[in-house]
Order: sequence, then C-alpha cells, then structure tokens
Amino acid sequence: MNVTMMNDSDKNTSKNESVLIDLHYLPSIAFFQELVKADTIILEAHETFQKQTFRNRCEILTSNGRESLVVPISHSGTGFIKDIKIDYSQRWFQVHDRSIRSSYGKSPFFEFFMDEFSSVLLKKHTYLWDLNIELLTVCLEKLTIKKGLFESNSYIKPQEVPDNYKDLRGKIIPGMEKTNRQIVSKQYQQVFGNEFVSNLSIVDLLFCAVLDSSEIL
Repeated sequence: MNVTMMNDSDKNTSKNESVLIDLHYLPSIAFFQELVKADTIILEAHETFQKQTFRNRCEILTSNGRESLVVPISHSGTGFIKDIKIDYSQRWFQVHDRSIRSSYGKSPFFEFFMDEFSSVLLKKHTYLWDLNIELLTVCLEKLTIKKGLFESNSYIKPQEVPDNYKDLRGKIIPGMEKTNRQIVSKQYQQVFGNEFVSNLSIVDLLFCAVLDSSEIL
C-alpha cells in the first residue's frame, strides 16, 4: 500500500469522510474500527512525539493478562514525530518478537502472519515512523482493508480541521477502554482466560479470529 502526501486540493475538495489520526505501533482494535468507517486515512505527520501513548507501544494478551510492549526511543533531535529514532541499545525487538510468539503461538492463525511481523521487526528501522507505517500497511493488507492512505502535509490546528475530517489525534490512548463506554467490540475467542479483554493490539484479532474481522471491526 502506498502512502502519499495529502495536498491542499485533496483537503478542500473531498466530500468523503476522512479520519485524521496519529500513527500507532501495531495499533489497537479501536484504531482500526475508526479506519474502516472512513473513506480516507490521513496520518498526522507534523506533530511532536507524545509520551505514554500508542505511538511507540501496543498491548497484547499474555498468560498474566494485558501487557504493554514498548519501543524505546532516542530523546535527541527535534521531537517531531517523523524525526523520532528508535533506540537499539536495548534489544526490544527480540523481546517483542518473543512475547508475541509466546502469547499467540497456539492461536489459530499464528502461522499465517507471524513470520511477516517478525521480518518487519528485524529490519531495524532507524525511525519509529517508518516502522509504524510498514506494520500498519501489513495489518491493513491482512485485514483486506483498502483505503486511501495519506500523510498530512502540515499541522492542522484542531479549530481548523475541515468538516469532513474526523479528528482522532490523541483520542485513542492506553486505558481508554476503562472509561470510554463507546469502545464496543464483538467478543471473540482469545488465547487466555475466560473474561474477554477489549481493545488489544490488532495482532490479537489477527491471530485469534481474522476470519471474523469484518464483523468485529
């Protein structure tokens, strides 16, 4: 899937609904639920990095419950999201790969998808943005979701967002499932526990119930 720049003519003339959203690491189910509603996806490419968000973390289900996987970043540089570099002084990508394999190795669709996720993680992208873009592209392809995917060409202030844009920047955050009653997902069989754990990374849905993804999303 190609990612192109959104220009002013696209922004001003489109009558379709677009979602303006920050780019996440192996995004949550809530993220994809919003994407499938929109005609066009616009990724916020001109924001500053925000700590303690899904920009560099995801949540999976382990035998001990919900667990966060965090991509460590270098804190030098401008702070703009596309300039954020990944810190490889920690072998985080091996930890993530091992954690996902340990958690989902016995799931129904693990063998169909895991090798491709591993190959992306092992590429050792310099920039967080590039890693997240490639993982998002893989997820969209596996879910057979075909949408126009763009990068914003400048920062749009909240009060200047066009009427046909749904501004979700900073809205999908860790812990939102505890307080936001609008987070509703059809339940599916997960790998651990008897109680359904909502709004995990999309990998949970891919590995456990990808064939039902169109109904769940």
